[in-house]
Amino acid sequence: MSSAVTRRLGMVVSAVVLLCGLASCASVSMPTAREAGISFATRAVPVPADLEWSARSQAHELINMKDLVVVVSGGTDPMPDAQWSKYKPLLPWVKNIERNLLFDGSFFIRSPYAPEDATGADRYTFRTIAGHTWVELAQPVAIDFIPAGQEVDMVKSAPGHLVVKTIRKPQVLRWSGSIYRLTDNRGNFYVMHATEAREPSLDVDLPEGWSLERVRLDSPLVITPSAGGFYNIVGDCLGQGYHQYIFAGDYYPAR
Repeated sequence: MSSAVTRRLGMVVSAVVLLCGLASCASVSMPTAREAGISFATRAVPVPADLEWSARSQAHELINMKDLVVVVSGGTDPMPDAQWSKYKPLLPWVKNIERNLLFDGSFFIRSPYAPEDATGADRYTFRTIAGHTWVELAQPVAIDFIPAGQEVDMVKSAPGHLVVKTIRKPQVLRWSGSIYRLTDNRGNFYVMHATEAREPSLDVDLPEGWSLERVRLDSPLVITPSAGGFYNIVGDCLGQGYHQYIFAGDYYPAR
């Protein structure tokens, strides 16, 4: 993305989709990946040739509780910070929760359903809400639970459980230094991207066979979504979130 386009969008693009932390989330019903007919090749898409990193920072995000689309303040008339702090959106819009972000760079490739061959500002789908412009950032499409079949809170799982949200979010993310790596020890790996607390914690009650460790990187970890712009986002009982970046199988869900 060129610097001119970045300025025109006026976006903070280090945002993370987490659905939301409001009580109204309890009324949201989403299908499992299989029920939704989701099936994607798990190979990561190439890093865009025009990649231009943005430093992480807070983003102003809204979630449409009816359409389950996440938008971020941006475009020609983004909502000012001072107005955002006082803004109370009208349903079906609610504010996304703000968390401590752990990645240090991001690049917003395009809106979830924008054409893959679109260029420039045509990559982004814009909306006008409360008199300001917003950009479609992500679309949750399915939710699964670990252990399978044991449904728990979709925002913060119960101890010993994990919640997996499959989302469309064509975004590149980068970590440097150290990461917190989650694995099922079967070939699936996840990197922590956000926490509710100020610092990540390894003291988390995980499902049987799972483990979490801090790993020192020899070089930055850069991840891209799978084919179709899909990511799996995992949440644990402490409100820590993870992006899956290595899959044990060639397709998700496994065939």
